[in-house]
Amino acid sequence: MPPPEPVRVLIVDDHRLFNDGLRAMLADDARLTVVGQVYDPREALRQVHLLSPDLVLLDFNMPYLDGLSLTRQLMKDFPGIKLLILSMYAEPRYITDFHKAGAKGYLLKTATRQEVATAALAVAGGGECFIAPANAGVGNNHSGDEFLKRFRLTPREVEIIRQVRSGLSSQQIADALCVSFYTVETHRRNIHLKLGIGNAQELVRFAFEQRI
Repeated sequence: MPPPEPVRVLIVDDHRLFNDGLRAMLADDARLTVVGQVYDPREALRQVHLLSPDLVLLDFNMPYLDGLSLTRQLMKDFPGIKLLILSMYAEPRYITDFHKAGAKGYLLKTATRQEVATAALAVAGGGECFIAPANAGVGNNHSGDEFLKRFRLTPREVEIIRQVRSGLSSQQIADALCVSFYTVETHRRNIHLKLGIGNAQELVRFAFEQRI
């Protein structure tokens, strides 16, 4: 059986250094091929029409036409297009706005190459990949950094604990957070060591006790 065709990607970002760097970053992944780059968002609609990409990697903040407005226009003109937003902004309201507009993914620009590739493949394959802000969801009874320091946890580890409490498996957590299964397993091992617990049941009990 021949290997599957690579996902055809169009990058839309007005910052040339980031745009070119993203293309170079994805060049080594045979599962993805960048078919075009757009530096002026006003050209995006025409390039989507000409190139028929499977996926558009779209910047949030651009001159002339912001990412949210462009998302709405792309979804109107090309309802089957898959959009993955790349942003410097972690506010939940922005993620919600793009989700409502039709984007299937939202990544921070601090993401690693693996995270970008994983998210791109997930979105292109018909899934969703919304990376929550690093400190999102810490309960109102917590004091942010103070809570994290008390238990020596990272914001990502708190998110993992929350997902375990919800009954998700490591693979389901990996899919939800757009990371690898092995990354989740490493986080879980580190969490167990930090909290001095031995199994998932104890972790769930900790999550409920701490109202995570």
